[in-house]
This record gives sequence, structure tokens and C-alpha cells, in this order.
Amino acid sequence: MRKKLFRIYIAVSLDGYIARVNGAVDWLDDYDPAEFDFDGFLDTVGTLIIGRKTFDQVMEFGDWPYKDRRTIVLTSRDLPKDCPPNTAAYGGSLMELAQQLREDKSDTGDIWVVGGASVVTQFLFGGIADQLDVFVIPEILGDGIRLFGCDAAGTTPKLVASQSYKSGVVRMQYDLR
Repeated sequence: MRKKLFRIYIAVSLDGYIARVNGAVDWLDDYDPAEFDFDGFLDTVGTLIIGRKTFDQVMEFGDWPYKDRRTIVLTSRDLPKDCPPNTAAYGGSLMELAQQLREDKSDTGDIWVVGGASVVTQFLFGGIADQLDVFVIPEILGDGIRLFGCDAAGTTPKLVASQSYKSGVVRMQYDLR
């Protein structure tokens, strides 16, 4: 059986932001996820790990887009009563969570570390993430929530693939192992 991968799959503006200051991602609206085979990526995912702020934001979008996938929300607060099925709160050690998920034989899919920036940083620089897919969107926001903060240093990802798309988006895939 193939090893489950912890994958960071994320869009970033040309100037390094994943969202506006208020968390909005409306600057992504003009880009079609089908161009990047997002559904193909999602087919490889069995579990999502998502930060509480990002979870709350996605809940505001309406229908939960990840209905059939287990979702683990990193939070110290209770989840809302109307949260999607297969969703659980987790407030413990990320290393212990990673070990539990890697050993879970009931789910053979990869683990998608959805975000936000703090969650991505913890998995990336904690040595838990295996793969980083960054989609550089040809938009300059000027300000917002950075993908990597000033404390994000010490990792040298190895570029294994890159691809450009008609929309001007560039995907870079890095191996983190």
C-alpha cells in the first residue's frame, strides 16, 4: 500500500498572499479550478485538516464542498451544531495527529492541509508535510495574509514539477521529504 501524503495545495498571489487582509479570496473568482484539475486532486484526498478561521469562512460560502471527506478542524472551541458530517474538532499535538492519520488503515487517501497560513506553516516547518503544490496566481494584492511569515525559515523544498496554464497561473510542486 502506498504511503499517505500530507499535501499542501494552495493558491498564492504573485506578491505572496493567500487572502486579503479580511480573509477574502475573491481575487480567485476569475480562475477556473477545472483548468488545474482540482477535482482530480480532490479525488486523491481522504482527509482534510483545516484551521478554525478557514473552516468558519468556508462554512459561510454555503454548501460544504467536501461532504464525503473526513474533516479535522484545528480548534480549541466547540464546532457549530450545523457543521458538516464527518467533521471533528482537534486541539492536541499535530505530531500525534499526523501519526494517527498515517496509521489509519480505514482511509487510504492523502491528507490535505487546507489552511490558513498558520496551519500550513506548522505542517510545513514542523516537518509533517510531504508535498507542497503552490499555484501562483497573476494578481498583485499589495497587502493581505502572507503564505509564509517571517518565522518561516529553514526548509529547502525540492522542485519536482512546474506547469504554466493559459490563464497565466503557474503551478510549482515541491517534495518536502
